[in-house]
Amino acid sequence: MGEFDTTIGFTLMGVTVNTYLTGLIMSQFFTYWNSRYQDPWSLVAFLFMINATQAAAVVYMSWFYCVTNFTNPRVVAISLWPYPFTALTTAVLALTNQMFQSWRIYLFTKNKILVGFLVVTSLAACGMGVAAAIQSWIFSELAKLVALQPVVEGNLALQCGIDVIVAAILTTIFSKSKTMFAKTDMVLNRLIRTAVQSGFFTAIFALGTLFSFRFSPGTYMIALFALPIGRIYTHTMMDHLISRERLRSILSNNGNIVSVPNFNATTDGSGDGSVIMMRTSPSTSKTNRPF
Repeated sequence: MGEFDTTIGFTLMGVTVNTYLTGLIMSQFFTYWNSRYQDPWSLVAFLFMINATQAAAVVYMSWFYCVTNFTNPRVVAISLWPYPFTALTTAVLALTNQMFQSWRIYLFTKNKILVGFLVVTSLAACGMGVAAAIQSWIFSELAKLVALQPVVEGNLALQCGIDVIVAAILTTIFSKSKTMFAKTDMVLNRLIRTAVQSGFFTAIFALGTLFSFRFSPGTYMIALFALPIGRIYTHTMMDHLISRERLRSILSNNGNIVSVPNFNATTDGSGDGSVIMMRTSPSTSKTNRPF
């Protein structure tokens, strides 16, 4: 193994994966901005700015390590500012995604206690992530970052747990809404797959970051997982935003019977939150759609 494989090597791998994922979400931004969506642009503009800034920062970091300090082997002991900046942006993007998913869960369930738990836990995880980012910015030496282990591990464990819980809740909601109608089930299967994939990949990267920091604190293995995780959160949100029209068009073609939770239709009087039937058409109100 080479002298810099576990330091600059892992950093370059993380930058490569992060840059690739940035290219994917930039294509999602392009698709969104060339579509007919009439959403407020504040969320999408925020996601674009924070991801573009983070991608530029880590590319600069790779240049700093590999070009500017090519003949300076001691530079590997320095944790450059894009590392804590990435931790800060990841905490913000994780909170944004978790709030977005919690809002979807509330629309389906109207369960204030459940959603309140998700919101409070997400805020706690974000607070720990911001605190860890600030402290790592102060402790610029790699050897000193071990002192942040409890905060970092707590942040990553909460993020992973929230992502898994959200994916499980959404999967349960969509599974219970299935009907005998092919178009409806096609859409629900797509929503289930998206929920499972988003929770799976964010959990994998969070656990990878957690285990790297726990068992390999003297290396930059953490960069392989920590640098790209924010792009996973962004991809999850953008995939939902740009897929809405296609899913709605599937349900709107020639009308279709759709099974949905009764948050957007009249109840059957039983008060048990049972699923009821409604007919969708091209003129169905967008406000009451489940996605």
